[in-house]
Amino acid sequence: MKTGWLWIFPGIGALLLAFAIGIQVSRLGGEAQMTRTEGSIVDLEDGCPTVSFTTLDGTLGEHHSTTCSTPPSFDIGERVAVYYDPQDPERARIDSFEQNWIGSLIVGGIGSVFLAIGLLFVLPPLFARRRASELLATGTAVQAEVVDVELNGSLSINGRNPYRIVAQWLNPQTNKLHVFRSDNLWFDPGPYFTESLVTVVIDPVNPKRYSMDTRFLPELAD
Repeated sequence: MKTGWLWIFPGIGALLLAFAIGIQVSRLGGEAQMTRTEGSIVDLEDGCPTVSFTTLDGTLGEHHSTTCSTPPSFDIGERVAVYYDPQDPERARIDSFEQNWIGSLIVGGIGSVFLAIGLLFVLPPLFARRRASELLATGTAVQAEVVDVELNGSLSINGRNPYRIVAQWLNPQTNKLHVFRSDNLWFDPGPYFTESLVTVVIDPVNPKRYSMDTRFLPELAD
């Protein structure tokens, strides 16, 4: 199974996070051009507050917020801080945590979930290839005995679990038994074993850092 399409998830997540940051940058930039005053909540239609305020030059302004909540976050008559554009008093907004942050927190939260899930799928194979490349140059090859082919129940894509080859090797110097597992394989490798041994390249200083050589297996077609 080709998994390159999984990069879509961290891509979407990164875009949503960038959008959430953009919302706040735009808000802060707008505040720098606005004037702060105090207003009063005059209506709560479907949880969407309408605030009435008076500008510094005495003009009466009113703003209907599109950030709504159930139950409403404000009460009729409640005094609230308001930012408004002196050149266009209709361009205004209520200055509160919910009004300032709820949109970007929702977008950013969804983006964080997409990013985390996506990276959980795409980063391990990248790290595995890098580790294999380093160990081929500096590691020690040992012959481990294949003892099982298991399904990796901790990972599922499109309802399928990948296979892993399980092998063991007895270190003659320490008399300790080491168990190795291959990287995830999206087909059953069992029928393609021609012998019971498989090459595993280990870090001689830390045998827990290893890479199983599965190049003897056929390449999965697209």
